[in-house]
Amino acid sequence: MATGEDALRVLQQIDAKLGILVGLLSMQQANPVPRAPINPFNPPPQGGGPSYAPRGQGTVPRVASDADLDSQYGDPEVRAKSPRDWTGASQQGKHFSECPAEYLDLVAERLEYFAGQNEMGEGDQEAAKKARWNRLDASRARGWAARIRAGYKPTHPAAVDGEFGEVPF
Repeated sequence: MATGEDALRVLQQIDAKLGILVGLLSMQQANPVPRAPINPFNPPPQGGGPSYAPRGQGTVPRVASDADLDSQYGDPEVRAKSPRDWTGASQQGKHFSECPAEYLDLVAERLEYFAGQNEMGEGDQEAAKKARWNRLDASRARGWAARIRAGYKPTHPAAVDGEFGEVPF
């Protein structure tokens, strides 16, 4: 059976080890090891660093950059019917920037699915092109969903007022 002195010695050892751990932690916080930032939306390719082999025109990022979203083709119009799991109003004819983020998430999933279906046709160049364009639009849908969740408000006149205003004829 342990005596009071034994228990006191064990507690002192624990206290000393905790003191060492706290000291190491404060040193690490004072002098952090610099690490390259990791974008959670565009993780590095599996099994490779900068030496991985690029494919075609480069891989399509999972989430489009601001530069891509602000480009001429960065805000496409919804042309297809609503995804099957969408229960809200139809967004057909609207630009991605005018749609709810949840809708854009479903659109991105659907476009990724179609891209995978197009890639199954091996050797077909047209199918490969379609797959790439589907992945680009899926990336843009995710980018717009992220922007909208961050508080973006659409600037298209139809989305702001619900009207086009006075048309100068």
